[in-house]
Amino acid sequence: MVATSVAAYDLARKLSTEYDKRKKDEKEMNLRKDETEEKRSNDASAGISRKVTEIDYGKHEQTVKELDRQEKEQEYARKKREAEQWCTLDHEHGPNCKRPGTSCSQDHQKEWQIYERSTEEKIEAAERFRQEGNEAYRKHNYGLAAVHYRRALLHFDYTFAETEELERQVDAVKLPCLLNLAACKCQQEDWEEVLTQCRQALEINPRAVKAYYRAGLAYLARDQFDLAKDSLLSALEIEPKNPDVAAALKQLKQNMEDYKSRTRDVAKEMFSGKAEAAEAAEAQMPSAWGFGPA
Repeated sequence: MVATSVAAYDLARKLSTEYDKRKKDEKEMNLRKDETEEKRSNDASAGISRKVTEIDYGKHEQTVKELDRQEKEQEYARKKREAEQWCTLDHEHGPNCKRPGTSCSQDHQKEWQIYERSTEEKIEAAERFRQEGNEAYRKHNYGLAAVHYRRALLHFDYTFAETEELERQVDAVKLPCLLNLAACKCQQEDWEEVLTQCRQALEINPRAVKAYYRAGLAYLARDQFDLAKDSLLSALEIEPKNPDVAAALKQLKQNMEDYKSRTRDVAKEMFSGKAEAAEAAEAQMPSAWGFGPA
């Protein structure tokens, strides 16, 4: 037999009562009030004649009330249908349903619309945005092109390919979007974003030459020579005769030489400055016998 304290027992009863009350409130939050009372009131008012001359105002009031009632019924039905789409509670859905708490205040209606499309529709939409991005890129409008490529990639954030064939179709559109977005960011010199897009492209195709090449350009621009060399040599290994990769490797060699030269110059200036400072300090020092310079 398990023993418990009186305080613990009372707390358990209180929690149980609060839970039952909360569940009861959830069940009944959308139950409409009994309309019997309203109907009785309407019947009573109907018996009172408010006829003035030839106009029966009581009859018109009843018509207005009936129209109001029908409008409320339609509004209730609409909100009920909407709540059924997202409310997770097991109860009568209606206008009093509360959306689950979230820290995000943005409207995700567009994302929801994308999610509800079939995989084939998402692929087609992404391909249209890719083509629009290509058109903007050809016009050297790299900012607009990047927007189109991002809109294309957004469709794949909500895509779950059901078959291997669909997965291949997704990758066939997603990969060039990633590579093209990286190309836009190269033009804008947003090197961190270039590396991000190239990494994602290589996850799809580990032999994507353009991904290695553009990652190499990003590392080269940041003076990360070892990483640039690794990326560019990987691209050269896949396509030994690629002229862009060869040109980038040549530029890498030149940049490394320039960097070494700058480093030597800086070191020389530092050493020269230290030597001059040492000579000046020595000139100001007293002689070994305690006398200053002659």
